[in-house]
Amino acid sequence: MGGLGKFLKKRWGVVVLVLGILAWAARIIGPGLLLLAAGVAVAYFLLSAPLRCIALGRQGRCRNNAQGLLRGCWIREHKWQGFKALRGAGDEAQGPGSVMTQDRQQMSASLGVAIGVLSAIVACADFVFK
Repeated sequence: MGGLGKFLKKRWGVVVLVLGILAWAARIIGPGLLLLAAGVAVAYFLLSAPLRCIALGRQGRCRNNAQGLLRGCWIREHKWQGFKALRGAGDEAQGPGSVMTQDRQQMSASLGVAIGVLSAIVACADFVFK
């Protein structure tokens, strides 16, 4: 149980998103719970997912451990600099496109946010058109 418990403790947002989408597709839950699951998953990827810090420093991007796409690492100046990096502050070579694809962790978190937002849009459309 140690391996599965450790995985679930660190990546609970991924599990919530996948289970929410699968349960909605199987008509076990309605669009309201899918909207809730998508919102929780997007918040997880933006604020809590185990990633690397992407704050821009003198030697390039910081490589310390951080939490989420928006939050920085333990360095006080890096707190919330991920938000600045994602909105494109800095020169063009270090813009938001390069931040999102910096490594596998950022790519998977960005994909998780995109899937969560798309799931929320589908849930809202399900509310409106049914």
